[in-house]
Amino acid sequence: MKTANLIDNELLSKDIPPLIRKFNFVQPLNMEETKALMRMHNKSHFIDESTVFLNYGDIHKKCYILTQGWAYRFNDLSNGSRQIINFYLPGDIISPFAVVMPRTTYSVASITRLEVSEFNPEYLIELIATQPKLGLLYGWLLGREDSIVAEQVVRVGRRSAYKRTAHLLLELYHRLKIIGETENNAFSMPLAQHFLADTLGLSLVHMNRTLKKLRLDKLINATSYEIILLDIDKLKEIAEYEAYYLEQIKNLSMIIENHTVSSNHQTPSVA
Repeated sequence: MKTANLIDNELLSKDIPPLIRKFNFVQPLNMEETKALMRMHNKSHFIDESTVFLNYGDIHKKCYILTQGWAYRFNDLSNGSRQIINFYLPGDIISPFAVVMPRTTYSVASITRLEVSEFNPEYLIELIATQPKLGLLYGWLLGREDSIVAEQVVRVGRRSAYKRTAHLLLELYHRLKIIGETENNAFSMPLAQHFLADTLGLSLVHMNRTLKKLRLDKLINATSYEIILLDIDKLKEIAEYEAYYLEQIKNLSMIIENHTVSSNHQTPSVA
């Protein structure tokens, strides 16, 4: 018993990784669930900035949890242009389907220096089998990733440059807020304008002009590494932004709570 208490105290004293902070935002985790997630962070290493560490077509049998820094998923075209599909922020899992789809259909590169935790995707099977709540939270995470990509399609395909830029900034703000990396409607954004342009399908000149208009309209204030959203409500109105595609938290919490209640009241079978 003393050993168990010691382990619990040591775990509580550590800095909580962003993936765990994200899950805790949705549903409080108990100590056993937290320890299971901490084991996914045992093997970590750093990746230098501006490094492509997954290439299109690679056979990749590892999963990464991004614990520090920014990265992006992209495809390069034969004409030399690049389309950024989405950004990886702290707490995101890179290559989450490696156990069933080891050959990548995209490339991944670092923007800043990264700290990543590497784990075998087979561990996810064990985790889902032994920790049902974590399985549900992992499903929420993957569904959220799918929603982000779907919004990117709509953003680039049908919104104006002004609207799509406002929408992306709100999305980044919202994703960082749930892991505690925003302050007073501001967040660090280590993205040169060419990253934004390649994400939003704009020329660099058009991207610069759009950001300038958002500043002149007193909707944002931008520095080299920080964005301040001066009027979030107005930005949401302009971008037709609905945060529920990132959340869906209430429904998930009800499923988890109902599952917990039914498990606690389940009558053991008699052999």
